[in-house]
Amino acid sequence: MLGMSLRFRLLVALLIISSLFLAACQPTVGVGRAVARLEPTLPAPRDPSVVPVRPSAIEGRRIFARAQCVQCHGPEGLGDGPIAGALTSPGKSIMTDFFRLLGIQLRGERLPSRPANFHNPVAMRLNSPFSMYETVTRGRPHTAMPAFPAEGGKPGYGATLFGPRGSEVRLTDEERWHVIFHEWTYASTREEVARGKRMYETRAIDIDGRALTCASCHGTRGDGRGPVGVELSKKIWGWARGQGSGVFTDINLMSQRKPTEVYQRIVDGSANMPSYRGKLTDDELWALVNYIYTFIYDYPW
Repeated sequence: MLGMSLRFRLLVALLIISSLFLAACQPTVGVGRAVARLEPTLPAPRDPSVVPVRPSAIEGRRIFARAQCVQCHGPEGLGDGPIAGALTSPGKSIMTDFFRLLGIQLRGERLPSRPANFHNPVAMRLNSPFSMYETVTRGRPHTAMPAFPAEGGKPGYGATLFGPRGSEVRLTDEERWHVIFHEWTYASTREEVARGKRMYETRAIDIDGRALTCASCHGTRGDGRGPVGVELSKKIWGWARGQGSGVFTDINLMSQRKPTEVYQRIVDGSANMPSYRGKLTDDELWALVNYIYTFIYDYPW
């Protein structure tokens, strides 16, 4: 046993000496004069737009009339069209569909259904362009609001609008975006939007000893390329690629944001934006919000 223990110790010692010898024989690498060459990092390409066309409220107004929207919503979007008072829900529900599978035809209660008034500021400020787009595309279940799909896809419990020749009224993807931004213009007035534009470009507040307007950072075109915006783009990756919060030309983001969310960001500020709380009146803030949305569509000035 003693002899085996001695042989084991000698073997371990031999392995350690061999490892040290091999390590000493490895070539050395001099790093004292190494120079790192860093290639300039380019911003990632912009995300593809989910909106297939730049929306135009001007084109949307023509579609609004052609697609019979005026029959319910009225020519000025007040919800007072010629058939508005007679509208009812389609009387379809999960229960009626269940009995239909059993061969029993039932009709649900047809409740009164009032079309939206796009001049209602409370309702419009809690909406987003994308949620309105979904409503136009799919309709609104259990109401008289029909779907306007390009092909198929109408909801099971929504209404169906038929044209004068008995076929369903359909809109292309582009036409739906145009028409919802026409409806969007009813939430404000030209005078209010013009007031927002003036404040955006000329109303300055003191930030670290610098008198800055909204355009100083966000740019006169809302693309984040104002004089200070160029500085910010060096440390905000989204601004470097022309997308993200604060880049008002980013239609992917802006079309999904509610006016109340934009309003709150202006009031509260953020890590890279000052708070405007107490610096603007409530009316001024909403005028500014309504103007900001005009960067993503053609507004009928």
